[in-house]
Amino acid sequence: MGNNRNWLANKPAQAQSNTLRFLRYLLLAMLVLSNSGCSRPDADQLLGDYQQRLERVLPLTRAAVELSPLPTLPAIREVRHSIAASQVDLLDLVALRHCNLQQLVAERNNSLGKVMTSSNLLGYELQLQQAIQPCLHHPALSEKLRHELQQIHVQKQQQLPLLLENFLTTDPTLRKQLSGQQRLLRQGASQAVTAPLTALKNLNRLKQAIMTGEEAAAAGIDSHYINQQLEVLYQGNFVADWQFSLRRSNAWLSALNQQLAQVPLDTLCRQPAKLEILNNILTQIFTQRVQAYLAELDGLSYQLLPELQQLYLGTALQESVEQRLAEPASQLRDLLKQHVAWYQQLQQQCRPKVGVSGA
Repeated sequence: MGNNRNWLANKPAQAQSNTLRFLRYLLLAMLVLSNSGCSRPDADQLLGDYQQRLERVLPLTRAAVELSPLPTLPAIREVRHSIAASQVDLLDLVALRHCNLQQLVAERNNSLGKVMTSSNLLGYELQLQQAIQPCLHHPALSEKLRHELQQIHVQKQQQLPLLLENFLTTDPTLRKQLSGQQRLLRQGASQAVTAPLTALKNLNRLKQAIMTGEEAAAAGIDSHYINQQLEVLYQGNFVADWQFSLRRSNAWLSALNQQLAQVPLDTLCRQPAKLEILNNILTQIFTQRVQAYLAELDGLSYQLLPELQQLYLGTALQESVEQRLAEPASQLRDLLKQHVAWYQQLQQQCRPKVGVSGA
């Protein structure tokens, strides 16, 4: 043992350098894996291992898990509102330089401004509204231009809710979160929910400010701020992964529950060895791993779903949020209760009892 303690010191200098470099790389890799959650079991492996253990004891067959189809999202052309443009005479545009509106108006009228994304357009209109307000009282403006700006200010205030809905229903990043993708969240994914949850809360605060006409609450919010929230949602696609994880877990659990319902419990009661194995599967695999993972998905639903429902309330995608997120979240709770109920029925029918963990 004493010699082994100094094994690095006895190596040649080059070998020591290579060894230390390797150890540093290994340590860095371990830290990256730990921080990213990749060291945690894959959800498919977790669910598959649990089912395989049950198949060794019970007359179950593993069938392909098929997700039930969802209604398609309404097409963008069907949900986009047409927004009337506001025109300012070119001569009046020169006069707007007195209150720093000239450049802002020009940005909207150039070639890039005419093809703004829905997020950039919403941010621009918010910025324009904030700039028009003090300009209405600028002494250098003519009465005619002041009157025109007042009309534009009122018109754009009325248009903001429509611009907001266009953004919520047509933005590609937001639509992708509702569309989902073929990727399961891993165990421990709740540690990464803070950033997307905060982004959704920020978008809800923006919606609240627009819908209530609170200009002070929207102060300082522009396209850069809105795109920052989108970037957070885009980078991880956490909401899309959560949505798919709900649906995938539901399909798997529903198929398993259906098979368990066909197992004759009275036969199992006469096989104490199988009962002991089932007890171990219940306490060591289902309760500690599978149920913990499904409970984590359920916990994410309690955090994310209210924000998404509030964000899309009153929009053309409100029903899609219910179909794609709220209903699967509720179904998971029901299916989990059914699964635990099977163990409870086994406990009630057989002696000695099989221990049960509540859902």
